[in-house]
Amino acid sequence: MSKKIIVIGGGPAGIDAAEAAAKAGAQVTLVSNSPIGGRAGWSSLLPSKVWLTTADSIALFSEADKLGISGTDDLNLVPSAIVERIRTVKKNWNTQQKERLAGLGVQFVPGTARFETADTIQVIHEEDQEPTMLQADAFIVASGSVPAFPPTMKPNGKTIIAPRFASALETLPESIAVVGGGATGTEFAYLFNRLGLDVTWIVDQFGVLPDFDPEAGRFIADTLVKRGVTLVEGQMASHIDESDAGIAIVLADGSRHAAAMAFLAIGRKVDVAGLNLEAAGLTLEKGAMVVDEYGRSAQPHIYFAGDVTGAPMIANKATAQGWTAGQHAAGLTPATCPPEAVIGAIYTEPQVAQVGTLTGDAVKTSRVPYSASMKTHLLPEGNGFVKLAYDANNNQIVGAVTVGHHAADVIAPVAVAVRAGLTVPEFGVLYGAHPTFSELAFAAARQV
Repeated sequence: MSKKIIVIGGGPAGIDAAEAAAKAGAQVTLVSNSPIGGRAGWSSLLPSKVWLTTADSIALFSEADKLGISGTDDLNLVPSAIVERIRTVKKNWNTQQKERLAGLGVQFVPGTARFETADTIQVIHEEDQEPTMLQADAFIVASGSVPAFPPTMKPNGKTIIAPRFASALETLPESIAVVGGGATGTEFAYLFNRLGLDVTWIVDQFGVLPDFDPEAGRFIADTLVKRGVTLVEGQMASHIDESDAGIAIVLADGSRHAAAMAFLAIGRKVDVAGLNLEAAGLTLEKGAMVVDEYGRSAQPHIYFAGDVTGAPMIANKATAQGWTAGQHAAGLTPATCPPEAVIGAIYTEPQVAQVGTLTGDAVKTSRVPYSASMKTHLLPEGNGFVKLAYDANNNQIVGAVTVGHHAADVIAPVAVAVRAGLTVPEFGVLYGAHPTFSELAFAAARQV
């Protein structure tokens, strides 16, 4: 008899969990208080990537003259058209997701899930419907995360915005202050600069991209400064003052930085509001749910996947966890994606990507510039580097960081090497197609 599995959450982790469980033969019900796609597909990740694609395209036009193409100077940016494109992409992508799950027999139940016991949930519907009680053999919680704002700095949707307002940004201010040096802050500082805004970037004492190799964070910071971004580094933002002229970000030392608008990218926290985890005998530890390699919690039949398990809160980690949890809950024993093989990527131009570790007593690195690839010389701009890390005791590859064109793609083979336990010689004997950026990671191995 096939297992009955309830997935809670319709974002990337929930979608992959439902798909994996259904393909493994389980009877799957997906409960979500938002349409299929979740916050990532409707409010944050997808809309931001549409805007970033526009920014990258502007960059291509700005460099066209170096390739012998003229007449591209007079670009007319139409924010309302970009917002309409966001609506179209969201509808097409999330409809595709919904139809794929329906084709696998996944039942969708709209509503907010709440545990009554470890084996039963109550689904509270938005309409005037009686709550539904559901039981299952296993539950997969993929409830995601929500932005975290201090009391003195909260979006108002007008002069103070956050990523979720990207879908409604039909007019652009002349100037903007971006608060936050993490992935989202970095991407939007890049985006607004490419769109022609006067950007002030407020970054605290942890610096730009603190979760990445320091050389990568400094490289992208220096690049954006050269393009005209004003980087204010080393101080926490204290609060925001509003006036008829716009806003002013006030730092901990009392200094003020004025702009027409503020964009907040301060952080996120796991979203378990309303789940009533206590009724299932579960609690968070240090703000996240602790799980094993299959996603099992302290209640072995209740799995967690995605942002709710803590940092890094990125979609590819979420989908990997969702897929593993779905298969395991359905009765399979799947291979797992270990944390050290999860790629973190920043979609600026140049991109930044990292996998595994670059530090440790026995860890050594090999560094090659992007200029080591002929492909770089075929483009008007191509600065960057690949840094490959390995264990000097056994030559096993343990990580890498990349800054440059398509860095997130360049680093993908390194994730495979980390997962497979390849050594530097085993990896270095491989060659990417020539000329492509894919050659660079292998070249870094051969340099050892």
